[in-house]
Amino acid sequence: MTILRSTVALFAAGVFTAAATAQHAPARIASEKPADAPAAQEAKQAKPATKKAKKNDGTLTIGDRAPKPALSRIFKGDEKFKNFKSGNVYVMEFWATWCGPCRAGMPHLTEVQEKYQDQGLTIIGVSREEPSKVEDFLAKDEWDKKTGYTIALDEGSKTNNAYMKAAGQNGIPTAFIVGKDGRVEWIGHPMSMDEPLDMIIKETWDRDAFRMGYENALARAKQERKRRQELMAAQRDGDFDKALELMDTAIAENPGSLNMKVQRFQMMVGPMNNPSGYDYGWKMLKENRDNASLLNAIAWFTLDDDSVKDRDLEFAMAAAKAANEATAGTDSAILDTLARAYFEAGDMDRAIKFQRKAIDKCENEQMLGDLEATLKSYEKSAKSNSA
Repeated sequence: MTILRSTVALFAAGVFTAAATAQHAPARIASEKPADAPAAQEAKQAKPATKKAKKNDGTLTIGDRAPKPALSRIFKGDEKFKNFKSGNVYVMEFWATWCGPCRAGMPHLTEVQEKYQDQGLTIIGVSREEPSKVEDFLAKDEWDKKTGYTIALDEGSKTNNAYMKAAGQNGIPTAFIVGKDGRVEWIGHPMSMDEPLDMIIKETWDRDAFRMGYENALARAKQERKRRQELMAAQRDGDFDKALELMDTAIAENPGSLNMKVQRFQMMVGPMNNPSGYDYGWKMLKENRDNASLLNAIAWFTLDDDSVKDRDLEFAMAAAKAANEATAGTDSAILDTLARAYFEAGDMDRAIKFQRKAIDKCENEQMLGDLEATLKSYEKSAKSNSA
């Protein structure tokens, strides 16, 4: 059978990882996007920002004075940069050469820098890697062209600590917009900063409104972390009633949390061995027939996970077929799942047929080897059955 595995990240924010794994499931169910920092999108008219008293508690939030960056080196861009100038707007973007999303966002940052170059915008990408890592990265023509903004090196992680750590931000890339008065106006993923940045430059940004939403989001995230810890403890202790209660509370608060619903299904049909879990699965299938990644995840879990003692092959087949229909038969991983469903149902001809289709559509060499090995096992089984 196919041995490729990837851990299924479960929970709306995509940061809770279930003990169970699924063959081809992505880190996040497809229809759920990473939560951006809440922007005051409705704030089209400027309101006076409340002046904040100076604080020294080591935290950083919206409206705080932006810390002076401690940079040991500027590789390219504004090599004369020392500190923020009144009347100008800055973006402090934290990245690393190994970070795929960081690299993917570089052309966008370059476009933004070019767009607002004459309006006093400076984007500074800050890495805290070894200087040689950044040098080698920028020495490649591709990345030199894609980084049309200032690239700098952190001085002993001082800038990371002053921004990322102080603001409680753990993932990169993360951007901090510093306004014309030298205060932090916005924090979030750089791919989501276009509208707030435009409003900040045009002085129509409502800092107070954004701060309220941002801090409310942080409070919710803190509550979610607490719940995740309680949920992991309940699952570890085998207290499934408590785990279900926590999941249902999370789902009630965020009905769009498909990952949490997947986790609920997996726990019910897996460790709990509760047949009603399939009723829940059928409901998910009917409500999400266009979500191929979700359907593939629940189908493969049903077919393959060791914790599942009672495999509902009819359900797995229906989910796999729906996933294949949603992708018009073009996804090799889903075709592999459908082939597995036919194999488990004893339909060797269709199992072989769809496994061959999976191989034909596969563009990943590592996965291709697994698919071919699975096809051989199906063909061997078919010969044994016909003998």
